[in-house]
Amino acid sequence: MMAMTANKLSAIQRSSRGLRALFTFLCVMVVLGMLSNLTHPQPQSAKTLAGVEFAGASITGKIQLLWLLQIVLRTAISLKLFYHVIRLLGLYSEGKLFTGQNVAQIRQLCLTFMFTPAVWLIVLIGAAPEIWAAQDQWVKIMSSFPGGAPMNGGILLFVSSIMNEGRELRDEQDLVI
Repeated sequence: MMAMTANKLSAIQRSSRGLRALFTFLCVMVVLGMLSNLTHPQPQSAKTLAGVEFAGASITGKIQLLWLLQIVLRTAISLKLFYHVIRLLGLYSEGKLFTGQNVAQIRQLCLTFMFTPAVWLIVLIGAAPEIWAAQDQWVKIMSSFPGGAPMNGGILLFVSSIMNEGRELRDEQDLVI
């Protein structure tokens, strides 16, 4: 291995370790934020589900339960995203740049992003009768759709296929030499 390549690998490993520590810290902060939100929730005067704000007497037990479910599911998706990013950065910090494990972690990130609209849809379907009653709130529903998540997932799927092709090309090069 050339000295320049070893220096680049060392820099990648060093920055990956730092980013891994940052994402681990952020993961802990997400958990603490969720626990804080569950133990000290918003004032009872307003709860937002799928972009629709419920206030006062319209906050029933069902709305409260759906609001809690929304928080827990969003946090679960965030934690799964952090988990796979931390694993990917761990592989990079070990010097494993183009491996099947990296591709698998990127694909898991893609799949996790794809679950975000499902949480939105679950909450929307669960609160459909209450949303139907608040007819002036329908406009806010589509603006709350998490459309960026499937797009991010699609981009990551494309990136994982490129990484996989690069890995296969490198493996073929290693076999030829």
